[in-house]
Amino acid sequence: MSRLLSVVLRLRVTLVYCMLTAAGTVTLGQIGPHDRWHVLHAASTNLHNLTDGHLATLVTSAFLTEGRPDWWWLASVAILFAVAEWVSGWRRFLLTFCAGHIGATALVAVGLFVGIHVDWFADSLAVAVDVGVSYAAAAVAGSLIRYLAMPWRAVWATSWIAVVAVGAVTEPSFTAAGHALALTIGLGLGALFLRRDAMPLLRNRIGSTSTDRVQPSAQLSTL
Repeated sequence: MSRLLSVVLRLRVTLVYCMLTAAGTVTLGQIGPHDRWHVLHAASTNLHNLTDGHLATLVTSAFLTEGRPDWWWLASVAILFAVAEWVSGWRRFLLTFCAGHIGATALVAVGLFVGIHVDWFADSLAVAVDVGVSYAAAAVAGSLIRYLAMPWRAVWATSWIAVVAVGAVTEPSFTAAGHALALTIGLGLGALFLRRDAMPLLRNRIGSTSTDRVQPSAQLSTL
């Protein structure tokens, strides 16, 4: 029982997210298409909702999926999140999750706002449904470079960059740009975590080197 409790506590954010997402997915499946459309639009982080001040959509959108539920996709995301939270801790995982989801959403919204106002994009994009956790997943995947050794770190980063690039080429959309931005955020956070974790080791190494240099002179003085 104590071992199970320790696992639950170590994966607390992932478990809460999975339970809420599963509940939201099942609930959406129980209501009619018309009501589902209204729920998704109300929870969407599209430009119309954000500019109207519906900032709560930055939270609600992460727990819903558009269209028919893809349980394989949700299971894959759950595994990714569980691994990331297990190796990085819940604080770093939650920071990466929020930075990827909210950061990429905000940057996409700015891009859409500018693009629509200069007639680069269609006005309909302002009310497009934009829900799901794919931005957060991209960021979390990118941040895992911190916990991989070379050359696997480079292979991991290159593979995800290739996946995002292929998606952008085959299905160009504002969400493809969001995935690229989220992955960039995740890779940046992974590099930051790597640098922060390396600093104490570097200080200890410098300190031990300095001590080794001082000891011979101290011994001579005692003689």
